Amino acid sequence: MSIRSGHVVECDTDSSTIDGSDGCEEVNHATSNRWAEGAEEDGFAIIDLNELYRRNVQSIEGTSMRRDTQEGSSMRRDTEVGDVGLYVDTLSDNVDLLNVDSQVEYTHPEFDAEVDMENPTFKLGMCFSNAKEFRGAVRNYAIKNEKQVRFTKNAPNKLRAVCFDGCGWLIYASKVQREQTLQVKTFNPVHTCNRALHVPQVSSKWSANKYCDRLRNNPTWPSASMKKTMESENVLKLSRTMVYRAGVTTMSMVTGNEKEQFGILRSYCQALLDSNAGSTCVIKSEQCEDQFKFEGVYICLDALRRGFLEGCRRFVGFDGCHLSSGYKGILLAVVGLDGNDQMYPFAWAIVGQETYKTWHWFISMIAEDLGITDSANSKSWTFMCDKQKGLVQALANLMPEA
Repeated sequence: MSIRSGHVVECDTDSSTIDGSDGCEEVNHATSNRWAEGAEEDGFAIIDLNELYRRNVQSIEGTSMRRDTQEGSSMRRDTEVGDVGLYVDTLSDNVDLLNVDSQVEYTHPEFDAEVDMENPTFKLGMCFSNAKEFRGAVRNYAIKNEKQVRFTKNAPNKLRAVCFDGCGWLIYASKVQREQTLQVKTFNPVHTCNRALHVPQVSSKWSANKYCDRLRNNPTWPSASMKKTMESENVLKLSRTMVYRAGVTTMSMVTGNEKEQFGILRSYCQALLDSNAGSTCVIKSEQCEDQFKFEGVYICLDALRRGFLEGCRRFVGFDGCHLSSGYKGILLAVVGLDGNDQMYPFAWAIVGQETYKTWHWFISMIAEDLGITDSANSKSWTFMCDKQKGLVQALANLMPEA
């Protein structure tokens, strides 16, 4: 084997080729003339390809460092992906292609969502866990720096974000092969635009996630005060509608979704029966084709019922009020008077409307729990009501002697 300028020549003495090269086969390893001459002067016979690769990497590193000093930037290779230039460091690209038994490790910066999400900074080659994390980082960057950044490509494996008003700022990330990781392939960090008070990345969902803890500690936080706080902390202009939606979304996150809560109503009643043996929990529903329609729920805890029968006078008051939840409805309640002349609630129900039918069902459940089995037993009881719709008629039919 001999070393000539720019490449290595391996010779086979037992065979010859047609062109008369005496069995010599050129293997181009892209070594520089300087390094090849240095190898000859040292008298070192390069036989191992891994050793040759190590020297090639050292040579490229030296060349790259000199060019950084002279030109002020690293040597880069431009590869077009669609209509966006993909700038990848040449050294890193060579190492990825020739990474065979190499002791040289090349790492890219990784984005830590727990630490960096509050104030994101981007670098060329930075890796993100998934597309959702990358979108969140770009959104927080735009809000933090008050820039009108938008996504021009928003696919699961390719995302590109640019700035408005012809600004040159751009970032492009795509999925790494055989991984879920997204890597920044193109990044221009220079902004030529001014700060903006209206940032399109600000949404009610973003505001709800950021101020969720504050609203959890202060559920009655007024919208006007919330709007003023958000604008002063983020130096942005927000609409009252968006702030209101953010408050609704946050309270839904804190208290839970009402539809989901209706779905676990049976589990809630079963938990009450398990922890309060002897209690009464009744769910009233109506079958409509293949589904069941919720009509009402009645709850009477055994401890409250026994406390009323053993320590309170036989005086019962009925009343109802409207619910302001998303599904509305009516809350029916029954209270007594204890020894201190204080109200003593011991049963309640939620129904769709306040009618004779719903009051009749509610009073019949109360009578069963209190042991008022017939009209004769109602003589010693006193009932008070405010002449609600259907209440007086229902009491007259169920408790005629009261």
